[in-house]
Amino acid sequence: MDSNDENRDGFTQRSIDAYNLAVASGNTKAIEQAKYALLTDTISILGIVVNYIALEQNGIRFDFGTSCIRKGTRLFRIRGYRPNIDFDDLSAWEPNPNRTQGRANRRGQEALYLGSTETVCLLETHTAIGQRYALGSYECIDDVIVGGFLRFDRANELHNIAGMVLNSFLIAPSREERNSDLFGFLDMHYGRMLLDDLCDLSCITEKGGLELPFKFGVLNQCDRLHDLTNEICAILAKRTPEGIRYSSCFLPMEAPGIACSDFNLALYRSGVDRLRFLGYEIKTNESPMTSVDVAKCLIEDER
Repeated sequence: MDSNDENRDGFTQRSIDAYNLAVASGNTKAIEQAKYALLTDTISILGIVVNYIALEQNGIRFDFGTSCIRKGTRLFRIRGYRPNIDFDDLSAWEPNPNRTQGRANRRGQEALYLGSTETVCLLETHTAIGQRYALGSYECIDDVIVGGFLRFDRANELHNIAGMVLNSFLIAPSREERNSDLFGFLDMHYGRMLLDDLCDLSCITEKGGLELPFKFGVLNQCDRLHDLTNEICAILAKRTPEGIRYSSCFLPMEAPGIACSDFNLALYRSGVDRLRFLGYEIKTNESPMTSVDVAKCLIEDER
């Protein structure tokens, strides 16, 4: 790799030279160390995201693990109830081939977003108390292999730091209409965030990194978050074309090496083909806990 200058939020010529020397040496351990030093060579934590995309696009690969969703696993999807929707039509539960841009799909790219539990689906869809919804259930008819930022490496702290940052960015809330109440709280709590506010490793380590997804969300003032998450998911999907596994910013218990029963999936066609639709039921949300309430608990209670 070559670079002509040193960027504040990007790898420097020094780390590029160190990586090139490691590659020339043929020493596998030295190459691995230099590769992660290159990935984390940035002042702003956001730079790790930028570096990851740039390095992967230049042929430098990082292995953050995979997850196997076992045959027989139940998965769920919530759709807002409207009387004019025929929920008995199976196409209502298939991925939309012309869907708008989402966290893990570009505009027009087919993807089916599912949750491992009804709870995570309710939070992700911002279903209000008293609101009716259709809860669809699916079953894996075969193992589904998905990618994500999942693997913990006891021998490589930089791998774990980078994995936490990339996972936090991937699950950060976006400034879309259904998140307006959430950002009303977040913007008031944090104020306007700058890159300089994300230059300390304490952003990753304090509270186990629970706040970092929200901070990334607030930093995103132009609502272009999914342009970068699409790039990240495209990289992951090259290794795991069946789909992506990621945690929820409202139940952020998953991190490299830590699995949780509550998680999200974005499945592409080869992953969707390993599911069967079991049916749906019309329900009313009786839980008083909103996504804003959860965010307040994660952010404020320990202050």
